Amino acid sequence: MNPKIIDAQENSIHSLLHIIPLQNSLEEHLLLKAAQFAIQLQTTLLKNSISYAQSVSGSLILKTTLKNTLETLTQYTEADEGSIFLIDEDGLIMESILARGPVTRDLKDTVISKVIDDGLAGWALRHRQIGIIHDAMTDDRWIQLPNQPYKARSAIALPLIYGINAIGIITLTHSQANHFDEAIAMMMQYSMESITAIIVNAQLHAEYRPLDF
Repeated sequence: MNPKIIDAQENSIHSLLHIIPLQNSLEEHLLLKAAQFAIQLQTTLLKNSISYAQSVSGSLILKTTLKNTLETLTQYTEADEGSIFLIDEDGLIMESILARGPVTRDLKDTVISKVIDDGLAGWALRHRQIGIIHDAMTDDRWIQLPNQPYKARSAIALPLIYGINAIGIITLTHSQANHFDEAIAMMMQYSMESITAIIVNAQLHAEYRPLDF
C-alpha cells in the first residue's frame, strides 16, 4: 500500500513507452496518490477505533489505540520502527511507546527528554510541521542514542496538533537512507487531523469511562 511502490511501477512504464509527462501533471498525480492513500489510512484507523470503543474498557483503550496507530502507520509507510508519545499542556509525558520496546522508567524519561530537547521529534513539535530526515548520518536533528537496539538511517516525525496545542509526536524510522519521501509526507499530512482526533477521542473515552461495570 506504499505510494512509493505505485509511483515506481508507473515511472517504469513511462520509461518503457518513452513518455515524458509534464511537471504539473506529475505534481497533481503525486497529490492524488497521497490523498488516496490518506483516505485508506484514515478509514483503517477509524474502523479499528470504533472496534476498540466497543470491546476495550478503561485506560486500555488509549494504550490499544496508540499501539494500533503506530502499527498502521508503520505498515502504510513500510517503516522499520516507530515510537509515539503524548504530552500534556506542560510538556510532561502522559503515555508513550518507544521503538526500543519496554525499558525502565528512568531510561524512558531520559530517551524522551533527549529527543524532545535535541532531536527530530522536538523539531517537529516546535515547528508544528512534519519533519523528514533523509540521511541520519548528515542531519544533526537525529540523535544517536546509546545502546540503540535498531538502525535508523532515515526518519519522519508527525506532530499531533489539537486546536492550538501540540499533544504528542509520532516518529517512524527506516534502516536505509531516503526511505521517506514527499509522497509519504503528504499522506501523513493529509491524515494528521484524523489521527489526532482518534487519539483524543481515546483519551476522553479512557478519562470518562475508566471502568466498565
